[in-house]
Amino acid sequence: VCNSSKNRSKRKGTIYQNFLIKKRKISVEHGKKNKNGNILTTWKKNRALNQIKNKCKQIHLDSNLLVVDYPSDFTKSVTCQVCEHILSDPVQTTCKHLFCKICILKYFKIMGCYCPSCKHTCFPTDLTPPVKSFLNILNSLVLKCTVSGCDEEILLGKYSQHISKHTEIKGKEA
Repeated sequence: VCNSSKNRSKRKGTIYQNFLIKKRKISVEHGKKNKNGNILTTWKKNRALNQIKNKCKQIHLDSNLLVVDYPSDFTKSVTCQVCEHILSDPVQTTCKHLFCKICILKYFKIMGCYCPSCKHTCFPTDLTPPVKSFLNILNSLVLKCTVSGCDEEILLGKYSQHISKHTEIKGKEA
């Protein structure tokens, strides 16, 4: 018998072609709706978040004012995830993320009631103060004074008292 099994030709493999899939164009109508039913596009959201950050520069302290060079994870845990400044009047969401009270309330008003970090639904009534041990750690952070000519290093808990002394001195000089 002839060796017919050796002479058999194999089936040609199918050649898969990468078909080009057209991406859907996103227009203004396809934006996400906020709680008022208005459509927010991504550029409007980014502009709103930048406005929150810019207004916070006048109120909150920058993380660059920390005297000690802490690890990045620690610095991230004591900064607001909305404005990226040191936590001021911190509140905790149900998903355990920390934010400045003013920042998260503005965020809820503009973007809707969900966590900026994990997109978990949360409401202003769900916000609670963080654990006291965390507040003690936060208040024990050492900062540089922002007033020009003052080289003092102050604890975050006593920072407002220190700044009020500077304003009293300026008031007496004027």
